[in-house]
Amino acid sequence: MMSDERAASEKELATFRATTDGRDDMVRRARTAGLSKHRIHVLSGIARTTIDRILKEG
Repeated sequence: MMSDERAASEKELATFRATTDGRDDMVRRARTAGLSKHRIHVLSGIARTTIDRILKEG
């Protein structure tokens, strides 16, 4: 069963493609919630190299 926090992060990432506002903070929240880099990539469409850069900068 998925935690509420993880489910909320997945939903947020799935709707990401409609907007770019807050992208970096959203990726960091998802990672903190326990989503893998691969899952963030699949749900958001953000390149894994970009995710790496965002997480490194944060």
